[in-house]
Amino acid sequence: MSLSALLIDIVDFPVLTVLYRLIGLALLAAFVAGAVSFFFRWRTQSQLPEGPALLLGLGAVTLYLNTNIVLIQFLGADGEVLTSNAIAANLLIFAASTITAAAGWQIGDRFGKSERFRSSFHPSLSPLVRATGRTLTVELPDTIEDIAGYEPVANAQKDALAGQSYSFPRRMTVEALAKEVETRIRTDYDVAHVDIEVTVDGEISYLAVGGQATGIGPTLPPGTIATAIRADPAFSASPGDTVQLWNEEKRVGTAELRATAGETVTVAGRESLITKLDPERNYRLMTLPAEERVDRLFAGMLRRSVETMSVVTVQDESTLHGMTIGALGLPVVAVTNADGQTTSIPQRERVIAAGDKLSVLGHPTTLRRVETAAAEESGYEPPTVDEPRVKKRRRDRFKRVR
Repeated sequence: MSLSALLIDIVDFPVLTVLYRLIGLALLAAFVAGAVSFFFRWRTQSQLPEGPALLLGLGAVTLYLNTNIVLIQFLGADGEVLTSNAIAANLLIFAASTITAAAGWQIGDRFGKSERFRSSFHPSLSPLVRATGRTLTVELPDTIEDIAGYEPVANAQKDALAGQSYSFPRRMTVEALAKEVETRIRTDYDVAHVDIEVTVDGEISYLAVGGQATGIGPTLPPGTIATAIRADPAFSASPGDTVQLWNEEKRVGTAELRATAGETVTVAGRESLITKLDPERNYRLMTLPAEERVDRLFAGMLRRSVETMSVVTVQDESTLHGMTIGALGLPVVAVTNADGQTTSIPQRERVIAAGDKLSVLGHPTTLRRVETAAAEESGYEPPTVDEPRVKKRRRDRFKRVR
């Protein structure tokens, strides 16, 4: 007997044939259950129940076995289709496929919530806006809210916005339409910040606006005030320098230079120091070596960007409960746990627990989703690359200063 004939006999041996089929169909069940579990977790950020995953995995095995039986009957093969040996082999295949499908369900879910896969590809599936005519006509609502954390917009400006309508071309996604309306509001009415929600029918369900913070008041830390005094700052002194205030030969204290106009100087410092300064007296200023302050840097970032900060409290059985900091997709400045302990710039691997207070940076639209996910069980999706979010280089710079 030749070697090729021997190999054919070994391959055709019934036990090996059943073994090959068992391994192949078990791997098929694991692949189908794992793929479905991965896609479900990746898109919804929640775990697929084990029952549907096992049902789909075993369904693929059943489809193969039924197709095999139909082909045997169609081709008119000799012998019975379902023998006692075939039934026993099929039961063994189903038992092994159930075990591998359960394993594939767990593996797929683990890969689905991995940050590597979620950050690598996250397509935008924004639906198209329904339109009946050649153009889309969007009308602004009569009630326009103020965005928390920003300067309120004057009522006259909001009255001018209410009821206005804009026309756009058809076949626009909901996300693209929202961005176009936001851009038009900013440019036409000189509004700094816009928070908008657009439905699939092209209607605005929520609209809020905010102004740009002006003056030095929003940049003053708690317990700090500013005032104008008479002084002779150094020629090279500039806003942001730390200076010592001298009254003749006596040092009054240390403050921060904010602005100069001739002999009039605006300084900011502790309230106990600033209230003692006499606006009628001349002071001498001594500039100290520069040191970068985290609070001033952080306040400057917020004033220059469209993002703001919100503090949310995570409730039990909410969507954020059990997630990691990195899964939010937003910069988290600090976390205060239920015991009152605060951790600044927490690690991305830290698990969010019930009772945690998160100080999150982001666009108002994204922050409202975070607040909803912290209060109840909802489908939270981190911002994609096209959504407003704080740039990573800003956060990295903040971490270096820290």
